[in-house]
Amino acid sequence: MSSKSTTEPRHRAPGLVLLGVAGLLVAGWGLAGGPDLPDAANLGWIAVAAGLVVGLILILTGARSSRR
Repeated sequence: MSSKSTTEPRHRAPGLVLLGVAGLLVAGWGLAGGPDLPDAANLGWIAVAAGLVVGLILILTGARSSRR
């Protein structure tokens, strides 16, 4: 029973940090009584905008890693 002591710094994934913050925001939204959501027409545009942002992030991070 030997325990190895490592001095490696722990790596925290930024995606998990974002998911954690999003979870906290959803929990706060629920505790606040769940404010009204925007109209369904606006939700579609919000989804499109979120998809564009995620797509651009994926493209930019992929381009950055391929240059190495």
